[in-house]
Amino acid sequence: MKFNVFLSVIAVLIAGLIGYGFYAINSGEGFVWLITFGSGICMALSLIGILAVSTKGRAGGINIQALSSIFFVVFLISNLVFTFTKIKLAPYIIINGILLLIYAVSTYEIIKSRQ
Repeated sequence: MKFNVFLSVIAVLIAGLIGYGFYAINSGEGFVWLITFGSGICMALSLIGILAVSTKGRAGGINIQALSSIFFVVFLISNLVFTFTKIKLAPYIIINGILLLIYAVSTYEIIKSRQ
């Protein structure tokens, strides 16, 4: 597995802009910084998987890109739901944390199966 550094930086910058968008939407809320950083981290990890990760086998790279694309959409929907429904802090942390861990384990298993 290899990381393309330039594309990783681009993915992090895009995620930062998405995080800023969530900050702008939630500017009056009490946990605006959590949504900003939470969405930024989730988006950055999934965008790095989409853009910057390559594996030895073509199938492994496609599987990681597909999984990352699915989780990018799931993270985006999750953060939009939490933004517009004004749900409390604990469910946000728990749901996004579980989604992030499922994404990490699934990506690890794809990488492990291809080696």
